[in-house]
Amino acid sequence: MTSPHSALLAFCICIAGTTVTASPGSDASSQSTDISPPSAVSDGSQVGSAAGTADFSTIDIPEAKQTPDAFRFKGTYVSGWSPSAARGIQLNDSNTFPYLLPDTEPFEEGVYVWDAWPVRTPDGAVAVIDDWVLMVGLSSETDAGSDYPFYTRSTWRYWYTRDGNWIPGGVAFERTEALGSRQWAGSTIFDPDSNEITFYYTAVGALNAESLEADDPPRAMSNSHPGAGRPNTEQRMAMVTASVSAGDTGVSFSDFGEHEMILEADGEIYVTEAAYIPGNVIYGMRDPHYWLDDETGREYILFTANAAGMPDPFNGVVGLAEKIDGEWTLQRPIIAAPGVSSQLERPHVVVRDDGLYVFFSTHSFTFADGLNGPEGLYGFYNADGDIRGTYTAMNGTGLVLGNPPAAPNQTYSYLVLPDGKVMSYVNTPYGFADDPDSEKEFIGAPAPLVQIGMKEGQSTLLAAPDTALSGSR
Repeated sequence: MTSPHSALLAFCICIAGTTVTASPGSDASSQSTDISPPSAVSDGSQVGSAAGTADFSTIDIPEAKQTPDAFRFKGTYVSGWSPSAARGIQLNDSNTFPYLLPDTEPFEEGVYVWDAWPVRTPDGAVAVIDDWVLMVGLSSETDAGSDYPFYTRSTWRYWYTRDGNWIPGGVAFERTEALGSRQWAGSTIFDPDSNEITFYYTAVGALNAESLEADDPPRAMSNSHPGAGRPNTEQRMAMVTASVSAGDTGVSFSDFGEHEMILEADGEIYVTEAAYIPGNVIYGMRDPHYWLDDETGREYILFTANAAGMPDPFNGVVGLAEKIDGEWTLQRPIIAAPGVSSQLERPHVVVRDDGLYVFFSTHSFTFADGLNGPEGLYGFYNADGDIRGTYTAMNGTGLVLGNPPAAPNQTYSYLVLPDGKVMSYVNTPYGFADDPDSEKEFIGAPAPLVQIGMKEGQSTLLAAPDTALSGSR
């Protein structure tokens, strides 16, 4: 039975999805590299496309006619990714990845690497530890002698470098020591004051599963569902802290604390795995991204989830939790995609002088029927800098960077760093599937970085290395 809380959340999300995100340039016919930015409005609403770029915040209302602050009611609205915005998605020179020629050498011999991220300091900067920079990511051995596919056998590994030549550090922590039968993506924060590193991760499956083979799913899936044939895909979020040692020989971790579960779906705001209506994607409650608000000192986690109270598989949200009195506490989502997308993966924040940018990754097949968007990086913008404020779809549609048409799956799992550099992993670039000598299931390596510029909710591709094929879209 749907609780009143869930019903209210669903109502608020639906209202936000149809009224909050109307924006200039949301029609397909208006898309170009010169889209007018959304106007900031003092009352939290957003200017519709018919209003052009008028600044309604300059309208002077006499004080006697202003509504008293006390005249208010409980409840919140959630910024929505609306179908009208998504219908305007169109690739052009400003938002299309160049065609990628992957390195011919594996990133690490015998290992696949996909979702990955740098170790960062609490303020969001890429950490430098005794001149080393570190990357952590999901990985698996290319031939592990298992009947399960590589993406089911995910293990956290790390690598470090001082000069761009990456050295494998090995497994960050053993799967058997962590919670869940395996671990999916998250974030990693190094505190230089304590010399400790904290791993925020997704615990997949039963918390104390002895092995993948013993971790049976709680319910049967149809053969067409992506979870069919896999171990349990229930998801929670967990953390563990360790000490860091660094020197000329490299970087290592020791003195691990207890692995703690910190967040799980409540069934009121975020749907549980048991109540989730299976669609063409796996249920989501994952990808914890730590973010410290420098302005307030408050600590948050953004994550991928599905909304409760919405009987539709296209109910992806960017979830939020705040650390209150030492405990991570679920908050309402900050972005919802009712009727647009079933999953907004690996959400993260970039802070600029003009506001907050929240980015996430979306597959092309996660869009609702009647909507089409490329496999790519999507983003929302908040001019007032409040993590709980009103967000508008970047560039009028939400698309920031999409894969090129001839290589629609060349990269995925995007992360925008503070300076606008974008990392991802190489999936199946142009021509890879036709290589008769390839025995790999995919490339499985970090992709070369690209650079985007962003300002007032607009973005553009600025630079990519060796873009010899970029003109042949």
